[in-house]
Amino acid sequence: MADRDEIKSLKKALRAITFLNQHGDSTVSQVAQGIAVPRATAYRLLHTLAGEGYVDKLPGSDIYRLTSLVRGLAAGFRDEDLLIEIARPLLAEAQRELGWSIALSTPRGTEMVVRLNTDHDSPLALIRYGVGASLPILLSTCGYCYLAHCGPAERESIVNEGLASANPDNPVRFDREQVRDLVARVHDDGFCHLEFDHYREGNLGVPLLLAGRPVGGIVMRYIKSTMRNTDRLRASYAPRLQRLAHEIAARHPAQIAYEQRAAGEPVPAAF
Repeated sequence: MADRDEIKSLKKALRAITFLNQHGDSTVSQVAQGIAVPRATAYRLLHTLAGEGYVDKLPGSDIYRLTSLVRGLAAGFRDEDLLIEIARPLLAEAQRELGWSIALSTPRGTEMVVRLNTDHDSPLALIRYGVGASLPILLSTCGYCYLAHCGPAERESIVNEGLASANPDNPVRFDREQVRDLVARVHDDGFCHLEFDHYREGNLGVPLLLAGRPVGGIVMRYIKSTMRNTDRLRASYAPRLQRLAHEIAARHPAQIAYEQRAAGEPVPAAF
């Protein structure tokens, strides 16, 4: 957009909202300093935002805070969209480093759905899955990463429905005991490693946790014939995938607010 088409006052108002979101309750002077505008300009911005209901001025003070109306600005932007936006450059960086294709999947009912992957950037991917491709949770590396960290009631519901709806013609199937053992092992190991005889690619995945709860998983697919030593595979790649999951979570506002609460620090009103 050309400079002549920009509404400078709108840009300043958005910067003021961003500052309050990041720093919490603030005075006019603090906002002015934080967004690099004169105090009189900051006052007009905050006064206007208060008139529209986006900020409140605390009685008897010069302090402003965001209101819940700010949430409406993001009503069309799902948490999942933000997660993908954060993860995209980090997945690309990890793929360049490791070489193998990496994907991020989240649950939908009894399936895991690919939300982001690097298949088209990896020359080593034998199959190029599109975003939106799905796999039953009980056959998914990311699915077991999710099951290992969700609550007992949710896990039992997913497992019951997944076993009941399993395709009897699928050459790969797990029974209830196998599912239970695999979930326990993934929880203890911190990663899930699956290889099936019918596929040339193996899968190594880690859970993606956000604000103390699972939201999905990250999986690396590799060509099995090049990775005969599975212990070395796990030791070499699992820590990097775990670091990737941690980096994604660390940049998410929900995780930042979660850690601030745990540390007893003030959390911006938008969270």
